[in-house]
Amino acid sequence: MGHSLHSRVILLNLMYSGPEDKNIRFVVARHNPEILNGWQDEHQNCNSIMTALAGVGRPSDRKYTGNVARYIVDGIELALESLCEPTPRQTELLENNSQVINRGRLIVITTVVDDVYRRNLLSAAQEKIMKINQENSGCDGEGLALNHVELVLVHTTPTGIEYRLRTEQDNVENISPFLSTLFYSVLAGPGLSMKLLYLCLKHYDLASTTVTGIPMKEEQNASSSANYDVELFHEAASHRRLLGDFADMIMAASEGSEYQTCKLKWCTPRGSSANELQHCSGTFRITPTEVNSRQSSCLTNFLLSGRSVMLEMQRRSTGVKTISHMLTSHGGEIFIHTLSSNRSELEEPPSISEGPGGRVTDYRINDLADLIKCNQLAPCSGNPEDNSPLLRSHKRLSRFTKVLPLTISSSTLFSMLVFKPLYAALLKENMLEDDLAECRDVIFAIISMENRGEGLPGPFGQIVLPGKKGGKKEEQYRVMWTELERFVLAHSDQSPRHQAVLECLMEVRQKPLVKKEDKVGLDVALRELDKFPSLSDSFDKTEGLKRSNSPHSPSPGSKKVKLLNPSGLSLLQIWRTRKEKEASLMHREFLGRKNFGDIAKLYLKMESDTDPGAQKK
Repeated sequence: MGHSLHSRVILLNLMYSGPEDKNIRFVVARHNPEILNGWQDEHQNCNSIMTALAGVGRPSDRKYTGNVARYIVDGIELALESLCEPTPRQTELLENNSQVINRGRLIVITTVVDDVYRRNLLSAAQEKIMKINQENSGCDGEGLALNHVELVLVHTTPTGIEYRLRTEQDNVENISPFLSTLFYSVLAGPGLSMKLLYLCLKHYDLASTTVTGIPMKEEQNASSSANYDVELFHEAASHRRLLGDFADMIMAASEGSEYQTCKLKWCTPRGSSANELQHCSGTFRITPTEVNSRQSSCLTNFLLSGRSVMLEMQRRSTGVKTISHMLTSHGGEIFIHTLSSNRSELEEPPSISEGPGGRVTDYRINDLADLIKCNQLAPCSGNPEDNSPLLRSHKRLSRFTKVLPLTISSSTLFSMLVFKPLYAALLKENMLEDDLAECRDVIFAIISMENRGEGLPGPFGQIVLPGKKGGKKEEQYRVMWTELERFVLAHSDQSPRHQAVLECLMEVRQKPLVKKEDKVGLDVALRELDKFPSLSDSFDKTEGLKRSNSPHSPSPGSKKVKLLNPSGLSLLQIWRTRKEKEASLMHREFLGRKNFGDIAKLYLKMESDTDPGAQKK
């Protein structure tokens, strides 16, 4: 078969004048290239093409010669000339004085011996296209000019022969504004038919669906049945019409092929009367992949008898099974219906409290509504080229949403009533002295709550008492203080009074005020250090001592507390020092591992036995 491909080349010449009207012609490249069919409707069917291919005859057994290369170039030129002939649809448009954009695709099935040979074929095609466009550029031209041609080279490798080609496969290469090319390589034999099937799905925007679990009775034993799978081809829009769930479909590679298929499970069939039809978003004709197989024939006869079958899809993300498609017949033709797996346009809109999949969530609906009200845009009456209002609105919205929990359960701070005055004050563009004093009162009130041991709000605004589910009191307040610090820090750059609120918070917490350029330095390291459970107890004790220095502390003369990181060590150094200190308390350190600077001498007895000076002592 390998030698026959050198001496006989079939060029598939495709012309498409519209998105749904695509015609195909076959050209055989030999001593005298021949076109097997025309653009007329009576030639665009399988019977006409099969009859023409039967008349071509058996390929010859001649070895590869330079004349065969000339035959292939002649075949490409003849195929390009046939693209200039108008199709019936294009003829109709020309008679109505409509503009016709003539584009086509040329599929060349041959053996490319090397990269030089491939470049020669592309060069010959480019020269022929330029010549055709020059001849048909004027009004006197009999044919159409070529606006664009896609040349697809399918390189068939005979068994036992290897060709070294550096061309990348399935990659579009633009040769000129009128010519682009793609390259594919396949082993001669059954793999060629699978490659052409892959190209057919790609060029005609088709998709594959495999119906699994079809119960069919065995011919040998009519009392028993087995489950079979039948693969169907249809328009790819049937999968895309799932209204956003296309990425959730489980796609798997079909056996022995290069394309992917969607596997849908057979469900209990029912009648296909009008009362049983479901709300669908698309209907498309189908064709079985293996038309003559027994499984395909049984499925086709079953659907044509007036029954319909629901197909079940398993979602990739959640694993939930839903009815996504339906097979039924209309007027003697079989169609696949894409059902609406989401909400229908005829139903009531979903509630704002419903999340993805209909789950009810605890969104902060009232707070989000207030955010929308205070950030409404209004038309600007100034200079249209002035972008300052747009920049100000963008900066304001960024500041408002920098720290914005979406749900009630994700925040403790925003569920506290005492926090509301501070929240309203920091959202202002310019704070007054009264606002600053009110923010300080809120911070001191939270400190008093912590000293009295009051519980903090839980996930849904309920008070969680210490010792119950929700963590220790110290852990609750530690999370709350961290959240408050992030919120105040996000608004600290707005004005000097906003910065004063941050300074007050850092002062009562006995934390250093980090400069703007050092925010990603020590402060971030200390935040990460808080996550280590081995330091949580000592950190809580230190936090308790820090509270004693607040203005509400009953003992102003308490001992001054050292900072956690006064020397500016890195996070790794702090963690290593802490671990070494803990390890030293658990065992007696080996002399050779002590970090005293002195090298411990080992095997002293052996040194005394071998050293003559040591024996005299």
